[in-house]
Amino acid sequence: MQIANSINNDKLKFDKVDFKIITLLVLGYDNKKISSTLKIPLSTIQRRSRIILLSKIITQEYIPNFKILGIKKGMLHIYLRDGNLKQRAETISKLDGILSVSIHVGNSDIVAEYVYDNSECLVDIISEIKHMQDIEKILWSEEIYKIPVSKENISKSFKKYWADHEI
Repeated sequence: MQIANSINNDKLKFDKVDFKIITLLVLGYDNKKISSTLKIPLSTIQRRSRIILLSKIITQEYIPNFKILGIKKGMLHIYLRDGNLKQRAETISKLDGILSVSIHVGNSDIVAEYVYDNSECLVDIISEIKHMQDIEKILWSEEIYKIPVSKENISKSFKKYWADHEI
């Protein structure tokens, strides 16, 4: 297993067993089921799974269902006049209601996922961002509903990468 030796390196190295474990974890298998599926001792699977999770190759997240809670959710597409992308993104990430912030190449410079109670809260956050230095414009959209994607589809989406890289 190469991953254990690479956990502190910039680029982790995977072997075929690691990839199989990652795939099964994404599909929702627990360590016991992975062990029986791959016919590998449970202690080996537990060790490798722990290393995979600690290395942040995959993450476990618990995300509130904002729609059920009656909270609106949307995206802010932020365009900058200057190149201070990381600094602006970090500032935006600290605002109330912001769930995530990412820097993009292409259309908008920064995309922020946000939640808000009502239109007044939406106007407040847009206004606060517009008052930041070098903000050119902001576009927003509200999520109406989300189409769930199967775990199998997620797994297939990265299986091609592993095949192309001969893992």
